[in-house]
Amino acid sequence: MCTGGDNVLFGRGGVVDEDGKYVELSGIPTRIWGSYAFPKADYRDEKVVYCGYLVNHWGHFLVEAVTRLWYVLENDATIDKYVFFLKENEQRELKGNYREFLRLLGILDKIEIIDQPTTYREVIVPEIAFRCMEFYSPGFLAIFDAIADKVDPSPQWVPEKKIFFTRTGFSKGNDLEFGGACLDNFFLRNGFAVLHPERLSLSQMIYQIRNAEEIATISGSAHHNMLFAKNGQRLLILERLVINVDYQVSINRMRGLAVTPIDANFHLYTVDTAGPLMLGCNHILERYISDKSLVPPDEGYRSKKYRDRCFKAYMASYQDNYRYRWYMAGWYPEIADSLYEAYEDNYPYFKEYLDGNRPFLKEHYFQIHYWKQFIKRLIHYHP
Repeated sequence: MCTGGDNVLFGRGGVVDEDGKYVELSGIPTRIWGSYAFPKADYRDEKVVYCGYLVNHWGHFLVEAVTRLWYVLENDATIDKYVFFLKENEQRELKGNYREFLRLLGILDKIEIIDQPTTYREVIVPEIAFRCMEFYSPGFLAIFDAIADKVDPSPQWVPEKKIFFTRTGFSKGNDLEFGGACLDNFFLRNGFAVLHPERLSLSQMIYQIRNAEEIATISGSAHHNMLFAKNGQRLLILERLVINVDYQVSINRMRGLAVTPIDANFHLYTVDTAGPLMLGCNHILERYISDKSLVPPDEGYRSKKYRDRCFKAYMASYQDNYRYRWYMAGWYPEIADSLYEAYEDNYPYFKEYLDGNRPFLKEHYFQIHYWKQFIKRLIHYHP
C-alpha cells in the first residue's frame, strides 16, 4: 500500500522485512520511498514477487511500473503471485492495454493488486532494471521483446511502412492541446498512416511499430511505446514541449533509434506538461519540410487565420487553468534560457495580441483598452 510521503511523487511504500525494517531495494528514489506505521497486516501463505506501485498512466507504467518484471523471464515455477500495490483505499481494475501487457507476458492469472498492508510467507524483491538517465540492464528491454514475440497478428491487420501516432483523438475536447489537426494533415500528405494509439490494442500497436520503416509521433506517452520497437528503427519526434522528455532520451539510447526531434510547437508561457500547448507548422518544421523536399500541410493549416484560432483557444485555456498565476515547476529554473528562447521565437507570430493591440478573449470586447486600440486603428486607417 502507498501513502503520502515527502519529496516523492507517489508517496511512501514498498517492503519491510520481518523485523519491520524498510527494504530500500523496494523503493525508487523520488518516486516511492520509505515506510510508515500500519496496523497488523493480513497474512498470506504465499511466495510472491514484489512489483511495486501500479501507476495509472500508460507512459509511467511502461518506464516505472514494469521495471521489476524481468524476473518473470526467470521462469520461477515456485512463485504464487506477482504483487502490485495501490494508494490506500484506491480501487483499480486491470483493463485495456494494461491487461493485455500482463497477458502477453504470461502472468495475468498470477497478478494480485493490494491497497492495504499485507504480509506474505516469502517476498522476492527484484532490482529495478531501469532508472531514467542513470542505468538500464538488458533485462529491461527483454520484457518488451518477450511481449512483442507473443503478439499473434490478425489476418485483417495491414502493416504500414510509415506511421504517425497522433494525439488529436486523445486531446479532442480536453481544451489543452491545439493545432494537432495541422500535423495530421502534414503526415497524411506525405504518405503516413495516421494512427490513434488509444484506439489500438497493444498487439496492434506493437505489430505496426515493428513492421514500420519510419515512425513519427508527438512527444508524450505514445513515443514511450518505442520500447516495443526493434533496435535501430527510424523515429521522428514532434516535440510538444520546450524540453526533450528525459525518459524518451533514455529509450532512444537503449533501442539505438535513429531519432530526428523537431520543435513543432508555439511555446509562450510556462505550463506543466499537460498544457495548454499549441502545435503546428512553425518555421522549424517548415525548414525540415524544405530540407527533406516534403509536402507541407494544406494552406489552410499554414494560414494566419488558423494559427490565430489556435492561439485564441490556447489563451482561453491558459486563463482557465492558471488565471494570473505564473507556473513554475521546481526544476524550471534549470531550463530558464530555453523557456525564454522559446517565447522570443514564437512572439512574432502573435505580436499584435501579446502587445495588447487586438482582443483575443471574449471579455476583451468589453474592456476600454481594446476600444481605444480600435479607435486608434480607425484614425490611422488609410484605404
